[in-house]
Amino acid sequence: MSWLHTASSFLAISQLVFLACLYSVYFPRRLISRLIVLFSICITAYILVRSDVDWPQAVRLLLTILATLAPAVLWVIARYLFEDQRRVHPGVAAMIIFYMVIRTIGLLSYGGSVPRDSTFLYLLYFYIPQWIMLFLACHVVYMACRGREGDLVESRRQVRVPFAIGMGTIVGVIIGSGFFQFGGPQLDTLYFMVIFGLILFVNLAMFRLQNDAPQLIQTAIEQPRIAASTLPTGTVSRHDQQLIDRVLTAMRQERLYAEPGLTIGDLAAKVSLQEYRLRRLINQAMHFRNFNQFLNQYRIEEAARRLRDPEEEHIPISSIALDVGYVSLSSFNKAFKETHGVTPSVWRTQTDAQHFASGGQGE
Repeated sequence: MSWLHTASSFLAISQLVFLACLYSVYFPRRLISRLIVLFSICITAYILVRSDVDWPQAVRLLLTILATLAPAVLWVIARYLFEDQRRVHPGVAAMIIFYMVIRTIGLLSYGGSVPRDSTFLYLLYFYIPQWIMLFLACHVVYMACRGREGDLVESRRQVRVPFAIGMGTIVGVIIGSGFFQFGGPQLDTLYFMVIFGLILFVNLAMFRLQNDAPQLIQTAIEQPRIAASTLPTGTVSRHDQQLIDRVLTAMRQERLYAEPGLTIGDLAAKVSLQEYRLRRLINQAMHFRNFNQFLNQYRIEEAARRLRDPEEEHIPISSIALDVGYVSLSSFNKAFKETHGVTPSVWRTQTDAQHFASGGQGE
């Protein structure tokens, strides 16, 4: 069985190297390419440390440290691809840093064999890092699946579920082998074959979507959206422009955006348009990558205007948020701050101050 173990590890590593080279060549100097190269290195390190090779202690320690970085790197990749954001929540960043520091200290101190007779040390250097790894892996699957319905980038929408299953399984293999102390040449061979098959699937999917790959890895930050009302004439066909006008008229005159829980399927039905065509129009003509971003443009625009209106200064912010379509004040505050850089209360206060100052000058 040793030949099968060696062959499976070689096949898996070859696909990881190909994946890293693919992104490095076609998308140089992009953050996502560097992250995928780093992830490939981490998984390769895991395979090498589980191989039959008798590595020197320093090399084995380095490979083990690299392998434990895989869940954190995969989490950043998933956030970059599916959340259209590069910023990481401070709490999550602190958890990832804590995980890497504690895991590295444990490996340097005990070489991967934390003494079981010390409950505190075993909990600190083994179980806590393993639970953090499990949380990151589960959150990767959650990020990949939760936004599928409102995703307007068709190529990204197609890879969400396969990505969640494939990459989640790969990291699950690493967690399982460490958390539950699974091992043995036969099981390692199975692990390597699973990794080979999944990375091969990813590579084939990239070739299938090669024409859409630039759009797939481009974040909303890199691709500025065009306001629907200022869409340049001539950028779309006459037929598409008529369809866009139909959608914009329904959004403006009927205030469809104010309906809580409105989905792209609901909007397509209301404007008598196929859902796939509506996705394409909003994405390719107006450069929105997510349906919620499209809705937020209308909701935040109305909310900002009403918060500035002196006649509505007595209306609570929560009432305005609910009236424009948000189901909670927290989601409204988050979307508003992402658009204007301040919270709705600060926006209203600044507006009141400016209004008072202009009134004082007039007197």
